[in-house]
Amino acid sequence: ASLREYYNNNNTSIMNREYKDSSKPMNKIAHPFASYITNMAVGYFLGNPIAYNSENKDLLQRLNDIFKYNDESDNNTTLAKHSSIGGYAVELLYIDEDSQPRFTALSGDEVAIVYDNTLEEKILCAIRYFEEEVVGEDKTKTIINVYTTDTIQVYEFIDDEMKLIEEQPHYFQDVPVAVYLNNDEMYGDFEKVKSLIDAYDQAQSDTANDFEYFTNALLVISGILVEDENLNFKDNRVLNFTGSEGKAEYLIKNINDSALENFKNRLVEDIHKFAQIPNLTDEQFAGNVSGESMKYKLMGLENIVSVKEAKFKKGLMRRIELLCNFLNIATNDLMLYTDIQPVFTRNKPKNEVELANMVKSLYGILSDETLISILPFI
Repeated sequence: ASLREYYNNNNTSIMNREYKDSSKPMNKIAHPFASYITNMAVGYFLGNPIAYNSENKDLLQRLNDIFKYNDESDNNTTLAKHSSIGGYAVELLYIDEDSQPRFTALSGDEVAIVYDNTLEEKILCAIRYFEEEVVGEDKTKTIINVYTTDTIQVYEFIDDEMKLIEEQPHYFQDVPVAVYLNNDEMYGDFEKVKSLIDAYDQAQSDTANDFEYFTNALLVISGILVEDENLNFKDNRVLNFTGSEGKAEYLIKNINDSALENFKNRLVEDIHKFAQIPNLTDEQFAGNVSGESMKYKLMGLENIVSVKEAKFKKGLMRRIELLCNFLNIATNDLMLYTDIQPVFTRNKPKNEVELANMVKSLYGILSDETLISILPFI
């Protein structure tokens, strides 16, 4: 929940900051680094929709029809976003009122997954729970859905009592959930740099406080006693000393601007470096760059996305396996989920002139179909 707050730019560390003296300036400036990191990672990973290849054209067509029915591309992006934020996401499969297979993305904290203690870590069941208002009463009840290998059990928990409401089959022949890990440690993409984001929020907020202090600085009059209590310095914009020893100056704090800006710039660099997300406003990304140069600039992002792809593919294959189990019952046929191969394409900027020259130089060596597939605008 805390990570989701940061994604929504409700950075709890700075937003919950309080001073004992409420009269002091108390700016709370939150910066959406978290959403920038997640959106960049997800956009680079799944900005181009996943494609599927198979020699089993009948199975491929059936699955593509199911994917279209479920807006699969949008669902994949939501899964990747949940995984990027919280470290993992869960996909729930079910049968709708038209007897069509459906799947939907859920964040990891909405579903509890129960595994066995074998090396295979087989899913034994999944538990989803949520609150509902009791109709006509000023209280709530907890609805608990338990997904087993062959049924969905619905429980109701109210007034410290739990009872089974209904139980129905789901026809997926296994626990109808797929888990999408972000990495082995189940870290979110910005989780490890959260303290750096907090430090930057605090530095910028304190800088704003200092400017506010400067604007409302106290005027110190020393060396002379001002006898006229009605003298309005603000309106008259003048001080009238009767002697030569008096002086007036604002009481301000001396700030080392260069050191402060260097500190904040270092924080920004560290956030991008350790999150492995490039800063596109950096001068390194300005102007035309070659494809080879871009590879090095995106190497850190490519490394974490490669891990994402391996984990995401495992979840996809689980989804396809469950759908094949359903199709095998519906069609009385044997369809193997291993016949399907997901194809991921990075959403990276490309130098089209460079690619066109490469295609031209390879003409006659590779097939026309292969050469055409290299060009991103075809």
